[in-house]
Amino acid sequence: MVTNYNPQLKRRMTAPERVLLMLPLNVVMVAKIRGSIDVERLTAILDGLRKRHALLVVRVVIDEKNNAWYVTEGVPEFTVTTIPRQTEEQCLQVAVKEWQISFPIETGPLVRFSLLHSSDRTDLVICAHHAICDGISLTYLIRDILRQLAEPDRAAEILPEPPAITRDTVPSPPPSNLIAKGVIGVFNKLWARQNISFNSDDLKQLHQVFWEQNRAAGLLAWEISVAETKALVSRCRAENVTINTALWTTFLAAQHDVQGDAEPYRPSAGLAVSTRDKLNVPVGEAFGFYAASLTTQLRYEPHRTFWDSARIFHEKIKDSLAQTNIFRSLSAELLAPTLLDSLYFSKYGLIKSRLSDKLV
Repeated sequence: MVTNYNPQLKRRMTAPERVLLMLPLNVVMVAKIRGSIDVERLTAILDGLRKRHALLVVRVVIDEKNNAWYVTEGVPEFTVTTIPRQTEEQCLQVAVKEWQISFPIETGPLVRFSLLHSSDRTDLVICAHHAICDGISLTYLIRDILRQLAEPDRAAEILPEPPAITRDTVPSPPPSNLIAKGVIGVFNKLWARQNISFNSDDLKQLHQVFWEQNRAAGLLAWEISVAETKALVSRCRAENVTINTALWTTFLAAQHDVQGDAEPYRPSAGLAVSTRDKLNVPVGEAFGFYAASLTTQLRYEPHRTFWDSARIFHEKIKDSLAQTNIFRSLSAELLAPTLLDSLYFSKYGLIKSRLSDKLV
């Protein structure tokens, strides 16, 4: 059951979202479920959740000024691909495959589902375009699906339109530099003369070339039990560090064991940061892109204990967050939209443009 449904949405993509429009890498999450799920029941639930989460059911429209808009009108129904479940690892193979398939941005939807089913186990693989969601969004979506499966008569609350990350909704927008504006203005004029734009077919080609050049990229599944998870959460709380910090400490310790202090060991760590609690407006359980990146220096010192290292890293990450404007991607709004689109095409050799090369 769904109430207060407004099916129409038209919202301009923000600069952080536009940066991701041509990203040749999707967001994938797997839910491993005990028991069998009826495909028709799942399809009905997904149809209801289209109404709860507006960005689940959008396509991208490019206007005459090359601005991109999320539009819900005319977006097809979801497709659920059903696959007989044969092995425990099969869902990982599906996840890697989903990574590599581009989305039809002009028709939508920008999310798809694969259901690996057997009589006693089900794996649900959800793949979405990064411009419309972050990892937390997928956890909320999976939670909503499981809740509707368990309580079919429960009314699905309709959430407000997801707030956009703009200069009006962030606490500290990046400063506007007059010199930078002037230089970028020249870039934009030069770019406009080239009359370059991109569509779904170009995006397919970009995905293909990206994965041809990144064949070594894969998926490593690391699973811990419920008891181990609870123990990890409890210990992190006792040590006053986040789980994210503990995991980073684990990765850095492993990297040091493998590479030591010699090159190509690098102490720079790139961390994902949730911006959901950092906007001036409430985000709640919205399905949308609320993430940023943070790069900081974290070098593992083997003479320290693991938890001593974790506490040190925790403080360094906090200091880096305090010194970094995580909404700096808003500065990209100064660039011509198609110039932003061109960056991945330039990086992977699909266009020749000195302007794009300079920005890359």
